[in-house]
Amino acid sequence: MRVHLFGKEAKLTATSLTYWLVVGIIGFFIMTQVGMDLTVIRKPDKTDETYGMVQTKDKKRIQVQTYGTLYSEYHSDGYGTYPFGFYKGVKLDEQEQQHVRQILERASGQSMSALEADYSEQLLSKMDASGNDYLEESNYEFPLKDTASYQQFEQDMMSVAELLGKGSSYGKEDYLAAATEPKTYEQAMEEYQGIVDKDRVTGAYARMVCDYFGIILGIVPVFLGATVMLRDKRGQAEQVIHSKAVSSMRLLGSRYLSTVLLLLIPTLVISLMPGIQAMVIADKLNVAGDLLLFFQYIIGWLLPTILFVLGLSFFVTELFGGIAAIVVQIIFWLVSIFSSSSNLIGGGGLSLIPRFNKVGERVLFEQFFEKLVWNRLFFAGIGILLFLLAVVIYDYKRNGGRLLGKSR
Repeated sequence: MRVHLFGKEAKLTATSLTYWLVVGIIGFFIMTQVGMDLTVIRKPDKTDETYGMVQTKDKKRIQVQTYGTLYSEYHSDGYGTYPFGFYKGVKLDEQEQQHVRQILERASGQSMSALEADYSEQLLSKMDASGNDYLEESNYEFPLKDTASYQQFEQDMMSVAELLGKGSSYGKEDYLAAATEPKTYEQAMEEYQGIVDKDRVTGAYARMVCDYFGIILGIVPVFLGATVMLRDKRGQAEQVIHSKAVSSMRLLGSRYLSTVLLLLIPTLVISLMPGIQAMVIADKLNVAGDLLLFFQYIIGWLLPTILFVLGLSFFVTELFGGIAAIVVQIIFWLVSIFSSSSNLIGGGGLSLIPRFNKVGERVLFEQFFEKLVWNRLFFAGIGILLFLLAVVIYDYKRNGGRLLGKSR
């Protein structure tokens, strides 16, 4: 009976137009974002001009880069913040701007006019032949005075963060994460060996693939979940089901699990394309790629997203209706996307969509791993809890207002 019900629910979902539209959207998104050609990992060479950037712990570099960011925003008379994940431009009044000016002058030991001259000089030096400048991308090299203390710097940033409010670039975690320095050859080799020995190359690509899948799976399953929950009303079968001797848990459980499975299967199939490409790249590096490891990433990283989005969809649809579920999930998705937009490599926290938008970075991933595990367990657990609450509400309606009681 249980297997029969599960199969019936799976068949009804799999033959619906909504299901194939959702699968098509997922496939199209991955094809366009990941593409047919993955960025090829290569072994660092001592003759390379650069080996990339790495987060720095050098206090002077942290100060130089953070004060440089502050000067750039002061100069443009606009400060970018991300409260609740959404961008919000902040414009300070004259007195507040004067406070920032004093901070910059004290840190540099120069007047604002001298700082502006230095800024203009750096701007001109970074212009190409066509007249385009890249100063904003490469960051202003702030002229920090030799006697500037790190303790004063921390106080300055705390002061600016209070002025700008939540989500600025000047909270301690934010400016530490943003401060970088060039990788050395030794660091690049250590990173490469981690990719070869621990990731078997395929794991390095799996993280980036999961990043893209997480974005689309954080939103589209809600449409399928709402459709599944509204199936009875559309088919005018609600009263028939209410009269049958099938428990609410068994009925909705079959729907939930079958929908989860029907989303996980195409996710695995679609991810096979970049997975095979990763295996080919591993072979070119004379490394035995691990496709099983690739799919372990896919399941461990993405299944909790599916569980949560469907759980939320089931719960809100049963409580308020399908439109409400879609609106709630869109808002939640937008908050998750924007909250991690400032940290695309190792960004997670309590965001539904943990980010790792770069191939490799094994060292950073190891630092991020524990947070990722707790993040995934949290959303999987909340998703299952929301599903159980949906069952309670469904059973309440089904039994004339008696929670989990027997049909009369």
